[in-house]
Amino acid sequence: MTDMINNSRLSNGVRSTGLMLRAVGEAQFIARNRTAFGKALIDLPLMQRQIVKMIVAAEQGRTMTFQAAQALAQADAGDAAAAKLLRILTPLIKFRTCRDARKVTADGMEARGGSGYIEEWSDPRVVRDALLGSIWEGTSNVVALDVKRAVRREGALDTLRSCLHALLNEPDIPAPSRAALCDAVERACALAEDVAMRADAEHEVRRMASALYHAATAVMMAWEAARARCWRRLAIAHLIVRHKLSPLDPLAPAADDTALVAAIVKQREISCEDAMAVLPS
Repeated sequence: MTDMINNSRLSNGVRSTGLMLRAVGEAQFIARNRTAFGKALIDLPLMQRQIVKMIVAAEQGRTMTFQAAQALAQADAGDAAAAKLLRILTPLIKFRTCRDARKVTADGMEARGGSGYIEEWSDPRVVRDALLGSIWEGTSNVVALDVKRAVRREGALDTLRSCLHALLNEPDIPAPSRAALCDAVERACALAEDVAMRADAEHEVRRMASALYHAATAVMMAWEAARARCWRRLAIAHLIVRHKLSPLDPLAPAADDTALVAAIVKQREISCEDAMAVLPS
């Protein structure tokens, strides 16, 4: 039964990630080929921000599903630590990736405009298929509670923490990134421990699961970036830290990161120094 659930939840993540990547690809194509106010949509700051939010969620899903697939292969080969890691990764995937797909695919439909709502285009089917991910094989609430069980009953949080710290030992991760990501991991794990052990904290389970997912994907993407020397990917990891794991004053002036956001949306490579500029101070 456990093997079936792990495979099924991982397949949910793969499907949801694929739907998000399809939506991102469609939105980028539209933005390159449609104009407004005398410019291509992809050159307009608001469209760039809409697409970069889609990219962050889609790349989080891509990273988490590949890491879980590797853990699944190792667990099938008899690795007990990988099996325990998989125990917490699969409900995290099922909870967060499937929910993100609903928003990302809807934003992809909006990028196409009114034409995106009609059946002549792929958007309506992509949106409908994305909605299903959060429903079968456990609704969001059920799966978030399963994350709590994995922490409280099975000790999977310690395995996840150890895995993330091992990834952070990658020597090419810049020291400021390592420090910020380590702090994010520890804060997310502290929240998870508190929520999992308190009988009166069930209302916090979804927030706890989201924190673990964001911290884990940020670390995994930083590791990938360092291994591949792809600093665009490190910038996305830093965006996760800034917008998903750090306090932000919604009324404070925002930092001007327009050039970096544009580079991410247009799939341009960026320097490590530019990626570091996105990291919260």
